[in-house]
Amino acid sequence: MSLETGRYLIHHGDKVVSRRFAEDRSLRPKRIDLLDPSDREITWIIEKSGDEYILNNRGAPTAHIEDNVFALLIHQESATKWIIEAVPRHGKNAYIIKTSDGKGWVAPDKVGEQIIYRPLIVGPSEPPTFPLNQVFQIIKLE
Repeated sequence: MSLETGRYLIHHGDKVVSRRFAEDRSLRPKRIDLLDPSDREITWIIEKSGDEYILNNRGAPTAHIEDNVFALLIHQESATKWIIEAVPRHGKNAYIIKTSDGKGWVAPDKVGEQIIYRPLIVGPSEPPTFPLNQVFQIIKLE
């Protein structure tokens, strides 16, 4: 199932995925973290571009920098074009977020830690299965 351009929430289980509400005031890239649901839920703007997507959080597009996911306040032209793939075997609104080289988003073990960017593990089944730390819920807002 393909997503259309619009406003979304991104969750991992009962946690939210977003930039922190309080950040330093520099123009350095901002971390995309796994946060406690008591923190504010931040709307994502997902822009469809062909078969790929630009994921914007609090007005900044995201990119992988080395082994983590960040929001870019400057040099936004360097944003990663993500592939968002539905994984219905893992439930409604379940997706993996990856790049064409087989790497993608992986949730960290603890709340407050940054979303990891690394090679994804794909289970040898049809349809494929994924470890739960690679599955995110992307929920469209009306």
